[in-house]
Amino acid sequence: MPDLKNKTEYRFLSKEWRQSLKLRKEEKERERLKKPLKTTVHITRITAYLFQLAIIIAMYDFLRNHFLMLCLSIVIALPVLDVVTFFFLYRSAGVKLIAPEKEVQKNSIGFLCLELINKSLVATFDYCIKLDVENTFYNDMSGMVLSLPLRARSDYKENIPVKYSMNGIYKFSIPCVTVRDMLGFISLKKKTDCVAEVHVLPDQEHAGKLDMTDMSKGMTESEETLKRGHDFSDVSDVREYIPGDKLMSIHWKLSAKRDILMVKDRVSMSDQQMVILVELCGSDEEVDEILTLAYGVVSTFIREQTYVRLLWWSEGNFAFVEKQIMNRENLKDSFSEIYYEKIYSDSEKTKGYMRSIKPELKAYVNICMRDGEADAVVVEQD
Repeated sequence: MPDLKNKTEYRFLSKEWRQSLKLRKEEKERERLKKPLKTTVHITRITAYLFQLAIIIAMYDFLRNHFLMLCLSIVIALPVLDVVTFFFLYRSAGVKLIAPEKEVQKNSIGFLCLELINKSLVATFDYCIKLDVENTFYNDMSGMVLSLPLRARSDYKENIPVKYSMNGIYKFSIPCVTVRDMLGFISLKKKTDCVAEVHVLPDQEHAGKLDMTDMSKGMTESEETLKRGHDFSDVSDVREYIPGDKLMSIHWKLSAKRDILMVKDRVSMSDQQMVILVELCGSDEEVDEILTLAYGVVSTFIREQTYVRLLWWSEGNFAFVEKQIMNRENLKDSFSEIYYEKIYSDSEKTKGYMRSIKPELKAYVNICMRDGEADAVVVEQD
């Protein structure tokens, strides 16, 4: 009887061997993509051409046939014609990089548009494009090499699907391309300056849901919310109306008594707002979770018409950056600024800076990592 145990071990080893080959192949491909495109002379193609030329010369020398003489003339003339046409192809070939959507949500799938341009009458089947992809916030770089045909006298577009898996600013660039002649003897490098940027905002639907009633401690001073339609400021004086004053400030009862418009001067209490501190601390994945949660929390307050003071520590400026968030546009603009900051490693220094730089805050909400996941923690300052 056949040894079933040995057969099973053979299949297992064979499967491991195939997986090992696949991993080595993928690693080799990644290393190849890291290398920049460069001018390359294809020796194999040139050798094959010279070999064919030698065969035709030998046949013509032996047979002295008019047809072979015609073939020999064509084969000798082809490289000259190839050089001339390649000169026009190289000068006329170009590429443009277009990002149709300048702002997308995380985990969405978008498209990059490559516009291939060729004003010459010559085509090529191997137009290589080096596309670099960089998330500038996380300093994460990747890329790909695309080999596309370039049609004669044609401008056409190719759409490339892209999945935005992380928050931040995705910078797409094409530093160079290579143009290959019709006979395939040489691939000549050509520099380009195509750049496109896409801002990726957190996916609000996947942000964690929190009980906002527990965040009432995050209000400073009198622990009140400043909402649209609610006025928590104090009246300091009553004076005559001046053109430009808001109608909502008019003291209607007193105006009726005095038969002249009177307005209420108010002392603003703008510090009575929800203060949220976003920690840009941890690994790339942790900071990504923090930003996603922070975006969801602030969006919730915007829907409830609650204004927010959004803070984060800037390593480059060595100071807190503070933004007034009153609507979704303010939130998007703030996150666009956050994407230009640097990620730091010490989570405790942010709280220390808050105590020393902003001692007037009695409490605030800190969006940070806790127990391995992003969370909103109310911090009370002594």
